[in-house]
Amino acid sequence: MEAGGHRGAFDAREAERLTVGLFALVPQIVDAVSIPMIAAGGIADARGVAAALMLGASAVMIGTGFLRCLEAKTPAAYADRIAITDAHETMLTRAFTGRAGRAITNPYVRAAAAPEAPPPAAYPVQRGFTAAMREEARKAGDTERMQMWAGQSAKLASTEPAGFLTERLWRETSALLERGA
Repeated sequence: MEAGGHRGAFDAREAERLTVGLFALVPQIVDAVSIPMIAAGGIADARGVAAALMLGASAVMIGTGFLRCLEAKTPAAYADRIAITDAHETMLTRAFTGRAGRAITNPYVRAAAAPEAPPPAAYPVQRGFTAAMREEARKAGDTERMQMWAGQSAKLASTEPAGFLTERLWRETSALLERGA
């Protein structure tokens, strides 16, 4: 539930209702399956990586934590917003594409979520409806209308080069796991 972007759900209609936190979900999945499990969603620093591994995950995937890295080519205004976004400043929305995804709240997202707002069209129709707005907002650096997918751990995202960030995360995770063992 903490992850940014579109919800991973087998049934898209359930994407907003099935919102279990990662650290409650990991041990349940690990106990239920005999294959390696990769934890994803809301992990952006070594503490999150170590916690997921301690709970039984075989590996982790980090998304939002890499969005401020140069290699991500995230527009500057979007990257700057990530740096100051607290967990409660993200929400699930269908406003941009018609599919549920976690985004940084902005006036467009809030307006689309208002009780009096019409429901978004289905994917990909809604995506088409918002395409021009999203493109113009990106070009103008306008975060008031920009589509800014981000997980709840957005504020932890780093500006280091991705390779350095990966190496640092592993060093720090290893140190945490050694202390916790």
